[in-house]
This record gives sequence, C-alpha cells and structure tokens, in this order.
Amino acid sequence: MAVFDHLNKTTSAGVKPSVVQFYERTLLENMKPEMVHSRDAQHRTLPLHNGKRVQFRRFTPFGAITTPLAEGVTPDGQSLFMTEMTAMVKPYGAFVEATDELDYYMLDDMHRETALLLSDQAALSLDTISRNALNAGMNVQYVGRNTSRGTITASDKLTYAEIKKAVRNLKRKNVRPFPDGFYHAIVHPDTVHDLTSDSMWVDVTKYQDKAKVEKYELGTIWKVKFFESTNAMVFNAKTYLYGSVSSITATAFDATTKCITASGVTISEDQARELTGQLVNISITKNSTETVVPACIERIDAGAKKFYLKWIPSVTTDWTTTNSLSIKPYGGGASNAPVYSTLIYGQNAFGTIELGGNGKNVKVIINPPGSSGALDPLEQRGTIGWKVKGFCTVILQDDFITRVEHGATA
Repeated sequence: MAVFDHLNKTTSAGVKPSVVQFYERTLLENMKPEMVHSRDAQHRTLPLHNGKRVQFRRFTPFGAITTPLAEGVTPDGQSLFMTEMTAMVKPYGAFVEATDELDYYMLDDMHRETALLLSDQAALSLDTISRNALNAGMNVQYVGRNTSRGTITASDKLTYAEIKKAVRNLKRKNVRPFPDGFYHAIVHPDTVHDLTSDSMWVDVTKYQDKAKVEKYELGTIWKVKFFESTNAMVFNAKTYLYGSVSSITATAFDATTKCITASGVTISEDQARELTGQLVNISITKNSTETVVPACIERIDAGAKKFYLKWIPSVTTDWTTTNSLSIKPYGGGASNAPVYSTLIYGQNAFGTIELGGNGKNVKVIINPPGSSGALDPLEQRGTIGWKVKGFCTVILQDDFITRVEHGATA
C-alpha cells in the first residue's frame, strides 16, 4: 500500500449510501464499549451556528432557614449566586490513504479492517480527551500523609481507608450516588492489582445478582463500584509543556482574572487549543526555595500570550515576577515515580458536549479512488477516515468528583 500526502478529502457523492451507513454503524458500535471515561456523563448537543465556546452556569444552593418569620413582617428576599464556566468544542479526526491495488489484489477485506482500526482510534481519542478533562478538577485527595503529588511513592497505595475517606467527602457535600446505589470509580489495571488484594474487596464473582454486572465492572468497596480502564490517567514526569517548551516565564500576573502574561515564548492557535483544560504546575522561587502548586488552564490568548487559569489552590503575595513566577509541566511523584489517578464520582459530575444538535457527531468519510478529480487522474488513491465535528468534556461540579492520587506496585 502506498501512502500519499495532501489528498482531496471531499466526500464523494458516488459512494452508495448503504456502504457509508455500514461503516458508520461499525464505527459507532465499536466505540461505545471502549469509552469508559464518558459512560456516566451527561450528554448534550450544541446547536449549529452557535460558536465554539459553551458556557455552563452552576447555581449555589440555598442554605437552611432556621429563623422563624416575624408576625406581619416580610423578610428580605434572597439573591441568586452562580458560577460560570466555559468549554471549547473542538473537531477531531484522522484518515488512512489506500491505493486502488489494495482492492484488486489483497485477499482480506482491508477496508473493513481499516474501519475497525479507525474505530479503535476514535474511541481511544475521545476517551483520552474525556480522561484529561476529568483529571483537571480541583477536588484532589492525596493518599496517606501526602499533601502534594511530588511526595507520592510507589508504596503509597490505594486502600480501603482511602476509599472510605473519599466517600465520606462526597456524602458530606450531598453528592448523590447512581441509581444502583453506588458511587462509581475508574481505576487503572495497576491499581486493580493492589486493590483486589484488600480484604474488603468484593469481586463481581461474589455478586448475588450477576446479571446486572456492567461492562468493565470489577467489584466494589464501601459503596463504590469500580470500572477498569487501561486508559486511566497515570501522571508521569513530563519534560515539556508542548513541543520543545519546558517552561514559560511570567512577566505579569493578575490575581483577579487569574491571568499570567508570558514572555519569550511562541504559541500557535493549535497549541493553545491543545493546552486548554490541561493541568500545569505554577512555580514560585523565593529565598532559593521553589514552591510548586497545581493549576488548570481555562483558555489561552495566543496572540497576547495570556494564560487564563480555571482554578488555583491558593494565591499569595509571593505570586510575583520577582519570585520567578513560571508555568511548568505537571510532573510525577517522588523520584519521578508514576502517580495513578482513581476518579470517584456521583451523579451529574461531568458532561460531554457534541456539535450538531442532532446527536450524530461521529461519522466516517469514504473517498474511493477517482473521487479527487484532477488530483487523482488515474483513479489510484482513496481514503477512509473518521471525524468528530465538535467534542469536549467538562466537569460540571468539582465537588461531585474526587481525584485520588496514589502509587501502585510496579
């Protein structure tokens, strides 16, 4: 098979509708089981012609009223308070270029195999986008006596006690479990290796009603049902923020808008979109002592080199350019040990947004040999690809999802 660059990607009107529908059905059916990180999300569609940015508004609940009404006196009215958050819907996709000889001489149905491979890629891509968004929340629990990721070692494993602590925190914030009566969790296979050794672990094989076991469900501990994913987040030490940029030096910081203005760095619009929603470290060096705190990038003005942060744990008077304020990659644990993330959450914690308004967001594009006109004069080259017109995942309630960071047996 020969591979050619820069082919015409226009969908051919000559492809039979039944063929396109077959590949689209194959793509969608193979994607669903693999997207573990969006299985419990609220799914919303963004209507066409409404821009790329979505704004969510979260109202602050009213507290209890304990003061009785005075006779004949109307009390003061209450004010509504809400928090606004934004997310950017982005397109994704990829394709494979194939020659006409692939159809003529290959014994296998290469187009079907290609569609299956692209299906797996689409599932992994969208699941990774969701995973990265869910791991950018500010509700973090470090196991043991650790107060930051940088001190976690392989021996700081996820335990029954840590899970109880996470459940207690969710309950104290009135987070509702799912209709099955459990909170849900996404775990890495390395974590499963340690967790299943815990005496409190209840395996699915011990369920009284095994008919209700869901795909990728492993078992339960203390009101938490665990789902395994090889794509669960593992924080490894990173060298670069993007490309070959390992650090961004601040020239100004606005605590009100949570904006860091940078210098000496070039960032494209595509790189700005890639960094949006990602976790980073904010470094402050004072008296030769470096302090590192995590933060999450909400959006980037690439032209003005301004980095707006979605959240910062704490801002002090030390956040100044004289203290070498800078943005660095979000790294691993002690001695660069990998740190594992286990997400424990309840209902309505996060949602996925799709562009189109009709729910059909993922499509396959087939360009058979000859569909490119003069760019393929001998009808030798065609393509099969997948595309998502617009997609993003966003945490709707930070309090509804806890990211437990811990080590695991190597």
